[in-house]
Amino acid sequence: MYIDDDKQEEEQQVPTSDNKQRIYSYIKDNPGSHLRKISQKLLIAMGDIQYQLKFLEKSGLIKSRHIWLYKTYYTFSILGERYENILAILQQETPRDVILYLIENPGATQSEIVRHKGFTAPTINWHMSRLIEIGLVYSCKEGRFVKYYLEGNVEDIITLLKLYHPSVWNKLSNRLAELFLDIASQSRPGRDGAGEKNDASENTNEQAEERREIEDRMYKEI
Repeated sequence: MYIDDDKQEEEQQVPTSDNKQRIYSYIKDNPGSHLRKISQKLLIAMGDIQYQLKFLEKSGLIKSRHIWLYKTYYTFSILGERYENILAILQQETPRDVILYLIENPGATQSEIVRHKGFTAPTINWHMSRLIEIGLVYSCKEGRFVKYYLEGNVEDIITLLKLYHPSVWNKLSNRLAELFLDIASQSRPGRDGAGEKNDASENTNEQAEERREIEDRMYKEI
């Protein structure tokens, strides 16, 4: 039986409601993901992904933000730019590893991070600049060395790591358990009060759960 290749490819690109549900569920479970990653994980054509993302965003079920080179996607249960930034970084292996290294080694120098990751200094410098730009890391010169610390409340990162990346958390939990208990009392140079919580922007579990329920009801009505 003869099948026209162009027609077959066109039919494969036709969006389906099943794909819409899969994409929405994936973003809900993996906030901060970008277009290519969603396509790779779900094995859905890029054209279908783009169509469904536009539909979901126009319907008010998801939102997007440009972070570095990527347009990242979230449900509205993710409240606040800081949480969106953290979740986007946790989806990317290299900056995520840098963040995790700084949780365990606050005040690390660039050369220490380079040795940890095994990348070149320019590569790590690029990532550090981007992390500083979005407010997740800050640098502080101490003597001859520039040292790096996490900006803001480190518990935010650990909480989101446990919620959305449990496999990564499980590998680190033994090393981080004691650190997590002591993190609020740490004092870090150059940022008075940097470890204090900002109650106005705190993304509580209750708020997130309530928003998820609203989103699910909205989705069923479409």
